[in-house]
Amino acid sequence: MGRIAKQKRILIEEANKRLLGEQEVIGNSFNKALSNAFTSVADNIENELTDDNRYSEYGTDVVTVANKFSGGGYQWGGGVSGVCIPLYHDDQLIRNCGKGDKTHCCGFTLSVAFIVATNRGLLAGKSLSDVKEFSSDWYGAGGAGCGKLCVTALEDIGIGYEVSLEEAQKGDFCQIWRTNGTGHSVIFLSHIYEGDNIIGFNYRSSQKSTGGIDDSKEYFDGSGGSMKRDCTFFGRMNP
Repeated sequence: MGRIAKQKRILIEEANKRLLGEQEVIGNSFNKALSNAFTSVADNIENELTDDNRYSEYGTDVVTVANKFSGGGYQWGGGVSGVCIPLYHDDQLIRNCGKGDKTHCCGFTLSVAFIVATNRGLLAGKSLSDVKEFSSDWYGAGGAGCGKLCVTALEDIGIGYEVSLEEAQKGDFCQIWRTNGTGHSVIFLSHIYEGDNIIGFNYRSSQKSTGGIDDSKEYFDGSGGSMKRDCTFFGRMNP
């Protein structure tokens, strides 16, 4: 049973115990007792949530975490952070999202990286300012056009390193740049070959074409697509 499921069970059990102890209370007093019981237990559970267990139900595998999010719509700009869930470090909010908010590519991949890094203990001991910089770098380090973004973010905070296209493995993070000037932040899944040549790859991200988070694929310029081979970068998170 996952941690959240256990917390829900505890919430119900504790509330029932308190209500049984006040079973003779009626009317408005009963309703107040019910509200107080649930609020008290819920507060206790919230206080127990720390960076060590906040995301524990997601696990430590990049692709497994990525697959826990799907669809949800796509939106770039307009004031949305693009992340899948609120991201915390040392109980401080780094990036937030509202109920029903849509995601975008950088927000999705940052969410996955943040969850996995936290659960692997890679962010333990990192300062709040370092983690905020990590979040900012993920969205824009190196600038548009040919910046390494997520790769730079992983390297600068010391939780990952760059790998080549040929070395890329399932679960690596990737920043794509295209000949039309647009970019995309994705999680690499597998190479696409034509003979012995890598002509593209499969990935998971949030994009308009799939209505949010889903698997997709792209090809390099000259092989039926527009990805720039010399401006597509891969980063691997430390184990």
